[in-house]
Amino acid sequence: MMKKIILLSLALISLSPSAFALQVGVSIAQMDDVFLSRLRGYVIERSKTYPDMKLQFEDAQGAVDKQLSQVQNFINAKVDVIIVNPVDTQGTKNVSDAARAAKIPLIYLNRMPSDSEMGNGVSYIGSNEIEAGRLQMQYLADRVKDRPSVNVAIMKGLLSNDATRFRTQGAKEIIAKHPNMHVVIEDTAKWMREDGMNLMNNWILSGDKIDILSANADEMAIGAAMAIKSNGMKIGKDILVGGTDGGPNGLQSIKAGLLTVTVFQDAKSQAYGAVDMAEKASKGESIKDINFIPFQLVTPENYQNFMTK
Repeated sequence: MMKKIILLSLALISLSPSAFALQVGVSIAQMDDVFLSRLRGYVIERSKTYPDMKLQFEDAQGAVDKQLSQVQNFINAKVDVIIVNPVDTQGTKNVSDAARAAKIPLIYLNRMPSDSEMGNGVSYIGSNEIEAGRLQMQYLADRVKDRPSVNVAIMKGLLSNDATRFRTQGAKEIIAKHPNMHVVIEDTAKWMREDGMNLMNNWILSGDKIDILSANADEMAIGAAMAIKSNGMKIGKDILVGGTDGGPNGLQSIKAGLLTVTVFQDAKSQAYGAVDMAEKASKGESIKDINFIPFQLVTPENYQNFMTK
């Protein structure tokens, strides 16, 4: 009898607690990206509210094939839910197909796929990227409405990301409504501060007259602002500089006068929401196919409201 009790106890121990843990595989497009690093931190923070949740992070390092391999490894490991921040928003179909075939819930975070339909086990949480471009450019347009002619330069993120395409599209929609505004040059700085600084420096040295620098992200805008200052010009007077993301670096740059405006992208709400969705999906509960977290305008007048977010 005692032997049976011992064997039963050992069996129960072997099943608890890890055997009942909620296993979530998370693939991040590029962990050295400033915004994505913050996003990862918030995912970890929120997961701590679910004691049984175990996260496995992988860095796709900007490679589509690496990310697909990571997702396949998650599937082979029989995780309960997969969260993916896509490397390429036009290269997610194989990821979605693999997750659906394995009947594992898949949640896309922050970057919305353009080649995968949401629903049937696949969801998205992030923001409506076109709104970021509209909000940023409308603020800048209002600042120059009395000028007869305004030259706009657009600094783009990675061309493989829909955030780049839609933020740029939103900015151009506003520019098109103002006859005095014209896009004179545009190019990619790949989301990076150093690339933004080098690109802006090249534009200035080439003699291009620029009144507004519209960047798809704060890091590029900050780099551009550094180049503007190093060339003896003043932010806000010679060139207005707009960014997007509204993270700590962007907010400090607004405070210091390096940025004229930015747009707050709520990384915390996106990440927290993805973790909450994963927990619900693991239980078979229904979740929304698409969850949009609103962007918010950040200016020198209200930036302090965002410092604690």
